Amino acid sequence: MPRRRSLVALAILAVGACRAAVPPWGTSIDAAKRNADNVFAGFAFRFYNVQRDPRFAAARPKMANAALAPSRIFNDTTIWSAMSLDSVRALYLHAEMTDRGYLFSARPAAPYPVRLGDERHFMQLTRLERDRYEWITHVDHGIGPVRAGEAATAIGTLLTAFEGRTGPAILADARATFPRTGRHLGQMFTVDSLRSTPLADGSTTFALHLVITPDTVRRRYPYFAAYLDKYVMPSEARMQLVDQGGAQFLDLDLQRGAATVRLRARGGRLVTLAGPPRPITDSLRVRFDFSAKFMMFRVGFTNLVGDFTVERGEHDRAWMLRFRREPEWNFPLATNRLIRSPLRSPFEGRGSELRLAVRDDLGNQAMSVRQARITVKESAIMRWLGGLGSTAFGDFAGRSEAEENRFLMELFGALRLDVAAFAP
Repeated sequence: MPRRRSLVALAILAVGACRAAVPPWGTSIDAAKRNADNVFAGFAFRFYNVQRDPRFAAARPKMANAALAPSRIFNDTTIWSAMSLDSVRALYLHAEMTDRGYLFSARPAAPYPVRLGDERHFMQLTRLERDRYEWITHVDHGIGPVRAGEAATAIGTLLTAFEGRTGPAILADARATFPRTGRHLGQMFTVDSLRSTPLADGSTTFALHLVITPDTVRRRYPYFAAYLDKYVMPSEARMQLVDQGGAQFLDLDLQRGAATVRLRARGGRLVTLAGPPRPITDSLRVRFDFSAKFMMFRVGFTNLVGDFTVERGEHDRAWMLRFRREPEWNFPLATNRLIRSPLRSPFEGRGSELRLAVRDDLGNQAMSVRQARITVKESAIMRWLGGLGSTAFGDFAGRSEAEENRFLMELFGALRLDVAAFAP
């Protein structure tokens, strides 16, 4: 599947790409510019002419096709780096920048990255019972000597940089400070409206409405645009951050090519979208709705609710998401004859987990860390869902993926150039 998280990241960039976004990256302007440049360079490397060694090139589509039916690959010796236990399989990958591009290689083991942009991947598949499996994925990506606290502060600034300012002032600042980034993002998005309103209580409300523009993307990335047409433009999604009482702090809505972001800030912190401005806490709930079109029918879910925790360690800053409640599924009528009880498996026990972090105590550079865990119970309905995902992956792999990689590589390149030109 394409990186839908990329669209979220692009929307966040569109929110906060202004002068205030650069200084938090370091203890001085020079240090901030170096750190930001390293972070953006590390991600630019990741998307440059991506290649895979023969073993991983053969294993990747097998793993994608069997994600929800793991028994198909559990005993495939061509995939795994380690099969030492009867119930556990593991794959290690090392990824690095080479003269020909960014190369993923299967390895017997993979140490933490020591160079900017290098990655370490660890994927583990455990058979829990005859038809129940657990997937664990761990990715470490080298992003230079930035401290975890600096990266967290920079992200927080991105989300509150609108405070005390009007919409026209924000747009003028963004265009002046990040002109190359703005032009590049302009291939993907058009700003339909931007409203930022300082209020009498000292808070500022913010609403950004963007329109995704495949026709503009098509000029340079025709295959990526075709994928957007087929899978992203018909999709509907919503993400909300709320406290235990249901008060909202963030509302991100995607409706068939139109994205809306709503925020409110006071004193450099997000506050409740409505009512008295209560500051955001480190213990929240996240709520997702999602619907996508596959062929002639729609598939999705509503009211997927999870715990959202902000972790603030001395050397580790993270967002932890844990889902322990099954959502309401929206499937075609033809699937009513399939037994749906296996859909509860990912939410039982510990539930499903996703952790996104920056950590600065794993070597000579900080790591962008992504960890995920999910349990799968094989069944007819899981195989049906896996087939949909396999079709989407097959449509994406190849030219569409290569063009998306190029788009993202050029985005991070534009950010680097804008940061280099930044003057306080």
